[in-house]
Amino acid sequence: MRDLLDLDNGRLWLLIGLCVATVFTLERAEQAVEGAWPHQRRAARPGPRSGLGQAIWGLVALLVLSGLILAILNVAALMEWDRARTDAQVLGSALLGLGWLVFLLASLDRLPVRRFLGNLGAVGPLTLILLLIAGDALLTVALFDVLPPWDEVRGALPFV
Repeated sequence: MRDLLDLDNGRLWLLIGLCVATVFTLERAEQAVEGAWPHQRRAARPGPRSGLGQAIWGLVALLVLSGLILAILNVAALMEWDRARTDAQVLGSALLGLGWLVFLLASLDRLPVRRFLGNLGAVGPLTLILLLIAGDALLTVALFDVLPPWDEVRGALPFV
């Protein structure tokens, strides 16, 4: 097994960790979209703004998941073409990590972060949305910087 995979490679372990985090986040995102979080459960007569909170958290979940996929693609591209990481990847990953951490902490019932974000109203999730948009944009730009030119990719594919 050790000959098949380079287990001393830190990027491989980062890639595995990102994949595990994505699977764990999918469960939390499903609960956010369905409104299963306790601070999003509605009474028999929901108020007019109750659907807005669920939509905002759904957008946060979408941005977290797209950022995780971009991070996985960035690490895989770095491993495949043996390139050095860029500053955009580091900053985008830091913004994504911060947004992911707040998203997960807000989804846990036992921590006071959920109550704090509930008191903020729509400002908390909207701030997370801006943070995650910036992180996703940086990771997208970094991915295009790491990928080889299209002519090189086309030459490697037998059917194009």
